[in-house]
Amino acid sequence: MGKLFDAIDKQIIKPRVKASYEEGFTMAKEDIEGFYIQGDPKVYQRTGAYGDSPNSNPPSGGNGNYNYNIRLDDPEYHTGTYDGHTVLEQAQFKGSGILGRAGTWQKAEEDIKNEIIKNFSK
Repeated sequence: MGKLFDAIDKQIIKPRVKASYEEGFTMAKEDIEGFYIQGDPKVYQRTGAYGDSPNSNPPSGGNGNYNYNIRLDDPEYHTGTYDGHTVLEQAQFKGSGILGRAGTWQKAEEDIKNEIIKNFSK
């Protein structure tokens, strides 16, 4: 039974995990970049920190038990009013007058989930 499961893991599970991760992370980065489609603000200067925030830990594990992480890292700055984490949160809900497409992280989460479903439904 060990050799059979090893073959299933190597030929089916691991490649699907890898594809889910790679495609999900690519889509998440694209979704976050979509935040900026509304143009440049007139009241403040963009730092681009939100676009730089997608990060990940690639798949690790084995024997059918894999883990990976796709996330937004908090910018390491402070606006004088908000820390980097709060700025990311505000950006998602059009808060604090931040110009950009709201809901991009929620879209990224949905795309990540859909990539997992797509790759494991083959």
